[in-house]
Amino acid sequence: MIALYLLILVDSISATVIVPLLGPLLIDQATLVFLPEASLPVRNLVSGLLVAVYPLLMLYMAPVLGRLSDQWGRRPVLLLCGVGVLMANLAAGLAIDLHSLPFLFLGRLMGGATAAAQSTAQAALVDMGSNKARLLSYSMLFSSLGFVLGPVVASGLSTLSLAAPLHFCSLLTLVALVLILTGYREAAKPGRQVEWSGISIWEGVRCFRDAARDGAVRAILGCFLLMQVAWGGFFVFVSIYLMETPGLRMSLPQVGSFMSILGVGFCVANALVQPALAKRLGMRSLAVAGLGLNAAAIALCLVLGSAYQEYAAALIAGITVNIAYPSILTMLSDRVAPDRQGWILGMVGSAAAMGWTVASVVSGMLGGLEHALPIMMAAVLMAGAALAMTVAGSSWQRAGAPS
Repeated sequence: MIALYLLILVDSISATVIVPLLGPLLIDQATLVFLPEASLPVRNLVSGLLVAVYPLLMLYMAPVLGRLSDQWGRRPVLLLCGVGVLMANLAAGLAIDLHSLPFLFLGRLMGGATAAAQSTAQAALVDMGSNKARLLSYSMLFSSLGFVLGPVVASGLSTLSLAAPLHFCSLLTLVALVLILTGYREAAKPGRQVEWSGISIWEGVRCFRDAARDGAVRAILGCFLLMQVAWGGFFVFVSIYLMETPGLRMSLPQVGSFMSILGVGFCVANALVQPALAKRLGMRSLAVAGLGLNAAAIALCLVLGSAYQEYAAALIAGITVNIAYPSILTMLSDRVAPDRQGWILGMVGSAAAMGWTVASVVSGMLGGLEHALPIMMAAVLMAGAALAMTVAGSSWQRAGAPS
């Protein structure tokens, strides 16, 4: 179990370490590595595309790998994903060293194509115990720790070089791979074989068609998708907003602290707040409350005038989004049989990827016009997700799920 949690942690660090570096790599004139002659709107768009290609590949591959893990086994898929994350980190670090933007895109593509480590590890954890909500919440805790450590690694090691954080992630991924090889064994399932005819590269899109057959899943997944568009736009571009907005002009270490405090909020929510509230409130109530309060926290970031006030808003945003996330995850998991947990969790990954792809491209275009626009969009969409969940949750309850 420790090996699974560690892989989730490493995968999360690897996914988030690049975000605080986008400003120095593409926006800040003092540290520009890529496209020094390009205009600011072009550099903002490229920044968005660098984020978008990762979830775009994840959109197609996460459900494929999730379904494959149901048939082939969790362990080989986890190893495959770990190798992909390792190669992606190596490529991204080398791209920064060589000032090669195409190679950085290649690294992001490789990382996205094998970015099913978290959903597959979550499915493996569900296989191991009966307390699904607690196991999923703890898995989100380790994912959240990655959101704390990723910005810390980025801001700390960037003093050596902007590529150093990626090289460090390569080392961590290698350690996680060794532990999966030596420390994780899954229960044998005699006669299990892969039905390749039932697995398609279009699984990431086709899964939404399959989900549409279940009204409760369709409604909840739609809310989750809207939430991911909102959160993706906020998370990716808030660092640029904080660094470039007059009156704030936060440094990279300050932005790293902001992102880390977001991650601290994730940890507090997943380890303490969400499990405690889940004993008293239903998943639907927690999802609606988390989404609504998160919209308010994002809006706060637009009106506060000091770094310390922004840190407080970051803590609230981190807690509230991770009250909603595991609640929605549990609602979706409850709707399918045990032998389809890999499929449903892969579909969650696909929906998250679609949301982040849309958010990265749209926010990149908006950010080229005004740095605050992506944050404004995020607040409005998150409030819309909260309103939509009040309706979607009703369908879930009518389908027989607990309140």
